[in-house]
Amino acid sequence: MSQLLTVLKKEVLDGVRDRRVWLVVLVTSLVSGPLMLLLMSKLLSDLKSKAEAREVLVDNAKAAPKLVNFLERQGRLVKPPPSGVRESIEAGRFDDAVLLLPEGFEDDVAHGKLVNVTVLHDKNRAQSVTAAHTLERLVNGWSQEVGMQRLLVRGVDPALLRSVRTTVVTIGASRGGAAGVLVPLVALISAVIGALAIAIDVTAGERERGSLEPLLMNPVSAWALVVGKWLAVVLASLVTLVGTVTSFSVAGQFVRDESMSAAFQFGLNEAGYTLALLGPFCLLVSSILMLAALFARGHKEAQATTSYLVSLVSIAPSLSLFLSLQDSTWQLFVPVMGQNMLLSRMFRGSPVTAVDVLIPAVVCAVLTTMALFAQTRLLQREAIVFARG
Repeated sequence: MSQLLTVLKKEVLDGVRDRRVWLVVLVTSLVSGPLMLLLMSKLLSDLKSKAEAREVLVDNAKAAPKLVNFLERQGRLVKPPPSGVRESIEAGRFDDAVLLLPEGFEDDVAHGKLVNVTVLHDKNRAQSVTAAHTLERLVNGWSQEVGMQRLLVRGVDPALLRSVRTTVVTIGASRGGAAGVLVPLVALISAVIGALAIAIDVTAGERERGSLEPLLMNPVSAWALVVGKWLAVVLASLVTLVGTVTSFSVAGQFVRDESMSAAFQFGLNEAGYTLALLGPFCLLVSSILMLAALFARGHKEAQATTSYLVSLVSIAPSLSLFLSLQDSTWQLFVPVMGQNMLLSRMFRGSPVTAVDVLIPAVVCAVLTTMALFAQTRLLQREAIVFARG
């Protein structure tokens, strides 16, 4: 145990001295996720504020007084668009949408003609797309009203046009939303990013600097050496994960959108659950990163090798979303997918049993032990110890 603690102390001190690594970790994992959450909430809040303003831009409104009356009855304030609006939309400088009405619009409608109207908007701006959908819905509503009036004048009950009435009943938890996808993904990646630099330094870095051979010449067992280095990597991963979870909890207090704030419930219970679930994952990812970096001859090669693991961690949670995978027991036995599934359940408010948490933890423990044992065997091979580029 004394040998293990000595190795751990050495690696922790070496890792703390590399301030640039910690700066990158802090920016990428502790700041990027919560910042994205706050920007998402600001976007939703701005969209709702725009909708609550209830202003619609109608060009040539004098050609459609009845349509304008309908819009006003819907609580909308009809305004003319600014000059040069088409050029502003084409240049991507306009966040609203404009309804263009042709001359003689109302006369053509009165004579039963099918009249085409145009809604101008910028498909690359979310506010403009939302405004366009609102205008389209309002115009369709007025068109439906005109059609019903025509049927009533001819003595036809408009209800005859509808043979089926559909009622949509929503069942299931309403929590989570976009935050339920964002937080698990960022938390998983932060556990990897926190361990990445230290894992490379204690393996490929030691060998590249030529300090691995003298270290192995000391009266320290290979197992104590590997476990000591591994604990230092785990510590870095856990520190990053705790910082990320804490930053999300703090960021949740500043979410501007009310509906998103109600869905994003990330208090002490949720934070503790996240740490308990991803703690074993930190153990696994630290050992796997060290094992992968041990085969590399230097930092650059190790970074290229371990980048595949980082990509896998970022892609795996998306597979469930894109492939529409349902929650199933087999996912609990697959690292990353099991943790992501349980975190998503937490945000949805779905029940999670002790067995659900225990299975991924046992899988991580078994794989971690195998990875550490493989490293102790590899350090006994000259081809691994002396293979410097």
